[in-house]
Amino acid sequence: HRTQIFDRVCRSTLTFALPTAPAPPFVEPATAYPGDDNYSSVNHVADALVTPATAGHDADCDPFEEESVRAVPAPAVGEARVEDDGGEAGEAGKSSTVLGDTANMSRNSSGFFQGIKSSKYMRSSKAKKPISELAPLEFSGRFAGGVRADLLRRVPLYVSDWTEAFTGGNCMKTTASICFLFFACLSPAVTFGAAFADATDNQLGVIETIISSGMSGLIYSFLSGQPLCILGATGPELAFTVVFYEICQSMEVDFLAARVWQALWCSLFTILVALFDLSACMKVCTRFTEEIFSFLISIIFIVGAFTTLIKLYLADPDVEGDDPAAPANRAKAFLGTLLGLFTYFTAMWCRAFPKRNEATPLVRKLVANYGVTLSILLYSGINYGFRDVDVPCLDMPDEIVPTATLNGTGESRGWFVNPFGDETASGYDTPGVGFIFFTAVPALGLAVLGYLDQNLTTLLINRKDHNLKKGGAYHLDLLVCGIFIYPICGFFGLPFTHAATVRSMSHLMSLMTREDSKNEHGQTVSKVTNVVEQRVTHLGIHCLLLAALGLSAVLTKIPKVVLAGVFLYMGVTALPGVQLYERLWLWLIWDPKKYPQYDYVTQVARKPLHLFTLFQFSCLAVLYALTKVPNPYISVIFPFFIAFLPLIRKLVPKCFPSVWSKEDLKALDK
Repeated sequence: HRTQIFDRVCRSTLTFALPTAPAPPFVEPATAYPGDDNYSSVNHVADALVTPATAGHDADCDPFEEESVRAVPAPAVGEARVEDDGGEAGEAGKSSTVLGDTANMSRNSSGFFQGIKSSKYMRSSKAKKPISELAPLEFSGRFAGGVRADLLRRVPLYVSDWTEAFTGGNCMKTTASICFLFFACLSPAVTFGAAFADATDNQLGVIETIISSGMSGLIYSFLSGQPLCILGATGPELAFTVVFYEICQSMEVDFLAARVWQALWCSLFTILVALFDLSACMKVCTRFTEEIFSFLISIIFIVGAFTTLIKLYLADPDVEGDDPAAPANRAKAFLGTLLGLFTYFTAMWCRAFPKRNEATPLVRKLVANYGVTLSILLYSGINYGFRDVDVPCLDMPDEIVPTATLNGTGESRGWFVNPFGDETASGYDTPGVGFIFFTAVPALGLAVLGYLDQNLTTLLINRKDHNLKKGGAYHLDLLVCGIFIYPICGFFGLPFTHAATVRSMSHLMSLMTREDSKNEHGQTVSKVTNVVEQRVTHLGIHCLLLAALGLSAVLTKIPKVVLAGVFLYMGVTALPGVQLYERLWLWLIWDPKKYPQYDYVTQVARKPLHLFTLFQFSCLAVLYALTKVPNPYISVIFPFFIAFLPLIRKLVPKCFPSVWSKEDLKALDK
């Protein structure tokens, strides 16, 4: 009786909600729910919410239909029915009519409810994609789903990550990469270490920066998902550290103790980002953002190299005077310039040596792989022959002790930093509860910086034209930084490390094999045919970096200008393949008929092509200006401006729809 009342309610309600068009023939399963003796029209109406869109239609409409069905004719909606209230037969007829009407309405309602189910209000019922099928930058919809997907993608390849360095003739390339990247990572560590010491009154220094880079590299080589990425000190991190140090000084709080809490907050934020798949937000970063960031880092290295050479002429005021010291200063500046430039030219010559016909293939391969290392050794030896000229050399610490000293004494502090401070040792107040929570604010900015540095650098490494086979693991990499690297740096008083773009790209390129080929326009293009994707080079580089602390007597013989030549080499070799760099050169070609026939040149008109280049170059100029602002409170805006680049890229073309069509943007930013 209750079933019949419910049927009547459903019929009277659905009559107003459903369309009055004639219904298709009703399809009913030949066997309705085996084992369910109480199956009724109530179950059928409820089943309309979860059955496929083809339920209630002919089997021919559903190619995946496996169950045998039979067609049951049904009257049209709204057809008059006679319900007899008298007698037993009347009750049976009435019941069958009610059941038939309800089945008919549920048949018509299947499309109605299916539409609801497929709408945004019923999306939760949609089956989620298996974790093993997730792309690296795809939201999983599950807690830690991205991390689990990264593990499923990378763990089966873990053994090959170690063995591939020694198989297939890769041993020479990997050892050459270790030697090259050792010097490429040592010099920035020493340079940034000196900058940290000056900015923090020796709270941090060279020894801490080298240990931080080496320790981060060791952890990252074993646990990361993309071991081609190199961690190290960066310019934005230096700016954040200077700002935080000045905040601690103004509030008279122990800087190193406060950094522990900053590290813990930053670690928490980074772990949450990894567990909730927020790295997937980076899929909004197109080639527009990637190339601005890559070009910027290359410019910083190139400008830094020339700055080192120019300082030789500005450091000593007597270079052009009549003072007796002037000839010696001029000789130092001239020799330093020659050493730096010839280091660069020799490394570039060695890089192109395999294309020449001299020597045997093995010799050409050796020269190409070890070209940078040979250049460093050659010109360091030449400088040693002119050691009376006194060209500035690398500054290395003599002892492996912390740079900071205890308050009022000349003794070095201990390696472990007490998070609650030590007024006797530092001379400043210990962090209070309010200040501990306040450190979450600068820690959030630091976490954003790490998020952008890490993901943008990994995006550049994993670009399609690099032809990598093993894929990335964005969520896993951030999780490793959050769990291990940031807390260790905080508790031991070490500078924080982030993905270093140029060092990472140099690492990648040192493991590449390229071949020249002709495109459809007859032009010669260089394509990547193979990359040695392994962890051995990452481990070897940072083991040597830590070992360098005991080799200071040897490393102090390397001139700074020679390493400046290596920086120039790294910055210049990172530019090929950057379309912004290629499009800037088009400004110098006045005849459009002589443009290189790149794909985007043939697909986009000249005016929108050059305007897009101007738009992208303007964003690059703003970013570079932010890195040169002397006020650290302004320079910390740098990573947040990078975060807004995808939004700028999306909004500006919409504001000028007559300038760029969708086809233009697709060709320029694919």
